[in-house]
Amino acid sequence: MARIITLGSLNLDFTYQLPKPLEVGETLSSLSYRCGAGGKGANQSIAAARAGAEVYHAGRIGHDGALLRRTLADSGVKLDFLEEVETPTGHAVVLINDAGDNSIVLYGGANRTIDETFIDRVTSAANPGDILLLQNEVTCISHAMEAGRKAGMRVAFNFAPFDPKLAPELPLSLCDVLFLNRIEAGGIAGKSDVEETLETLSRRFPETELVLTLGPEGAVALTPAGEQFHADSPRVEVVETTAAGDTFIGYYLAAVLDGFDTGRALERACRAAALCCSRAGAAESIPTRAELDR
Repeated sequence: MARIITLGSLNLDFTYQLPKPLEVGETLSSLSYRCGAGGKGANQSIAAARAGAEVYHAGRIGHDGALLRRTLADSGVKLDFLEEVETPTGHAVVLINDAGDNSIVLYGGANRTIDETFIDRVTSAANPGDILLLQNEVTCISHAMEAGRKAGMRVAFNFAPFDPKLAPELPLSLCDVLFLNRIEAGGIAGKSDVEETLETLSRRFPETELVLTLGPEGAVALTPAGEQFHADSPRVEVVETTAAGDTFIGYYLAAVLDGFDTGRALERACRAAALCCSRAGAAESIPTRAELDR
């Protein structure tokens, strides 16, 4: 069975619960603080592994990254491509307001030391048909896309955090699956309407499956064959949305590897993301397959 190899970020998340949204120039006392495992790459690896896929995480941590190593391993993620370097582990400062919305400040750290040699070592160990899962929190993304395709891998890219300056430079046509939220998709397509955005992106990337996450409105996918699917998001009491998008991606790809069609994969991923939103934290909020089935 094909595997997922995530080349992605590993962050320590320093999370502060705020009594209200923080205004410019304002100082607030937090209601609580916690440190947990996070990073879009780590979250997506954990989600896919908890969904039942065979997952390898390729990335770098500093000497302060023991929590990340332990969290990945406990979730069933294989660590053959995890390296420890002198640069401190990447981290994020996460501010959660009373509505459950979050604002995040990132420090790249060891995530920004990923180079072409490391990527080539990872992709050379892949099997044809494996999925290379990428996000925009590590370096050398263009090379990773090219190396993944050369190795016969299926390339899945989550263009987050979105950088409009980087969009024209990335070989997005090499992606088999492109995961975008509404803002990211609109930023690439130059459109605000979802249907117009999908139409524009499908013309630009005709061989790529487009998957747009729409928050409370669920998600929509458009295949290269022109088939469009939509799944609603179950209604839940939102506690925190930090890892919801990452949970969606991990569960979607795991469902695809399980043989689910696009519509069923969307539905399963939306359910997992909704359950994630009902909990606090990043990696710790990602549900297991057994929890989702219950």
